[in-house]
Amino acid sequence: MTVLININGDIRDAASLTIPPNRAFRNAWQFSGPAVEVDMTKARGIQKDRLRSERKPKLEELDTQYMLADENGDSAGKKAVAERKKALRDMTADPRIEAAATPEALLALTLDTLIG
Repeated sequence: MTVLININGDIRDAASLTIPPNRAFRNAWQFSGPAVEVDMTKARGIQKDRLRSERKPKLEELDTQYMLADENGDSAGKKAVAERKKALRDMTADPRIEAAATPEALLALTLDTLIG
């Protein structure tokens, strides 16, 4: 059985290619001679989208905490929640994302590693 790889309409026999072992950035693959490589610019965009999806429920939870602090007149609590929300919103601009030189380094940048 022949296995084919289609990247943007360019179809090649997988048996003649070196393919990345991890498919996490499959949508960022590109042909480079006899290899399939990861386009790191596209991979960064994919990782940022993953991080945004991962942070969404955390932001929603913090919204609830903020409202409760507001109802209780807890200005220190509101400030602490606002700071955590800002950290979550800003994480996709973290310079470590742009500095990641390999797909593995990029995958290692999770919500936990970026904001703790």
